[in-house]
Amino acid sequence: MEIEKVQPQKLSEKLHESLQELIGLHRQLHDVVKAENTAISDADIKGTYEAAATKGALIHWIHQAEMSRQSVVYALAQEEGLESKTPSLRELILHFQAHDIETSNRFQSDLSTLIVLVERIKKLNETNGNLLATSLKHIDNMKRNIFGETTHQARTYNQQGQKNTASSSEHGPRLISREV
Repeated sequence: MEIEKVQPQKLSEKLHESLQELIGLHRQLHDVVKAENTAISDADIKGTYEAAATKGALIHWIHQAEMSRQSVVYALAQEEGLESKTPSLRELILHFQAHDIETSNRFQSDLSTLIVLVERIKKLNETNGNLLATSLKHIDNMKRNIFGETTHQARTYNQQGQKNTASSSEHGPRLISREV
């Protein structure tokens, strides 16, 4: 993206457009993470893989849009005379509050929307991660119930010099499990 000698008003519009693009991409990501949750809950392997692939692509596009947004913030901060080497959107919002409250409010609204979306996506991803961890734990327990656990420690001596007793899993596989 080329940003040279553009009027501050145009840079302001460019930043708003950039923020709107980020909001749109984050909304798409939120929808994909919700679809992933449904796929995981339904044990839909194909749906889970598709959601993961789509998430990867969206994250790439979000990264590209964020890089573009950062360059617009930098150019607008330079145009507005902010002396920060790494200006932030919050700094611009505070700067515009002094002389252009409408622009400040628009940027604040965009930023607030992005923050809410990011938090929702983060919570959904945590929920999905917990669901997957619980599923894997359940599968591991089922595997141990079916195939039995072989522990060589039960046939050896412990640190106190006493022979370990046989565990229930040494008696062979069990086909009936208790749900935890």
